[in-house]
Amino acid sequence: MFLSSVVVLVGDLHLTIYINKMKNHYGFTLVELLVVIAIIGMLIALLLPAVQAAREAARRMQCTNHLRQSGIAAHGYHDIHRELPAESHFDPEKNFVDDDKIDEAHTSFRARLLPFIEQTVIRDMLEEIDNIEDLALFSVPVFYCPSNSKRLVDLPSYAMDRYAAHYYGVAGAIGRDPAGKFYPTDPRQKNVAVGRSILGPFANTGTIIIGGKIRFSSITDGLSNTFLLGEISWTNYGAHYNWVRGTVISNAAGITALASSKGMAHHFLINAGKTNESLDIVLEEGENGEDKIYTVPLRGMAAGHGVSGFGSNHTGGANFVYTDGSVCFVNETTDTTVLMYLSTRNGREPANL
Repeated sequence: MFLSSVVVLVGDLHLTIYINKMKNHYGFTLVELLVVIAIIGMLIALLLPAVQAAREAARRMQCTNHLRQSGIAAHGYHDIHRELPAESHFDPEKNFVDDDKIDEAHTSFRARLLPFIEQTVIRDMLEEIDNIEDLALFSVPVFYCPSNSKRLVDLPSYAMDRYAAHYYGVAGAIGRDPAGKFYPTDPRQKNVAVGRSILGPFANTGTIIIGGKIRFSSITDGLSNTFLLGEISWTNYGAHYNWVRGTVISNAAGITALASSKGMAHHFLINAGKTNESLDIVLEEGENGEDKIYTVPLRGMAAGHGVSGFGSNHTGGANFVYTDGSVCFVNETTDTTVLMYLSTRNGREPANL
């Protein structure tokens, strides 16, 4: 405490007034500071999941919009060509890199949709490049799910400076139909397996198939009951080709890859690859009518040939777009029989989500 005195003269009186000059110190003690820091930390811990959930919800909505744009683009293509875009016009006798016309080459359905998603500039670059796959040096945002930041090809033996895509055509069902018969598949895929590579049959009962020629009038199950596209956008898939590539014989061993469209197989749940390295799946019928089961890899170069790998980084499922252009979120626990039924265009199977 500091005191000072002031003498005041009032007539003959001398008054001495003592003034307290004590200094007050304002601030936090160490304990108080630690309590405040702890409270702030708790608030951040409570708010961070909510912020992350809000961001993921926004990314999922953007993914939905991308698929809807692709569905609308497919309708635009159908209006002009009177058919849906083909997965590719696959010809085993033609070399992919020698083709120079996008509608005759082994190019994916995505390349055919370019003029309908306001990417005519990229489409017109065909006149300036030597290899059609060089179109994939350019990124097309509509082809990506924002929940996966990886955009480039993730196959080590391919040109990894090219952009991939996260949305794939639904080629149909692989397995037995409600009557117990195997769904028909593309006869050009003769080998279900080559060595250790499980190629799988190429489904052709869906909407985006090799050779195309699928009109809306042929989708008798209904446009609102038939899948058009789905996402394969989960992080560790590891079998994304560039977005230009369609079906092609990928090496001298005759391994054929269904690159831009996939069949929906029995027991192949949405997001199965996120928790399993491989699955035992019935891919064809044996000589005596029995089921032939193959162990199908779900990740890396051995995955992603003809069998589905649909899934996403979204919590609990993945987005699909129906042929009518509407988008739905498919839960990862959805029965695969239902998914197979929704993947065929004229199977007359009773199915809805």
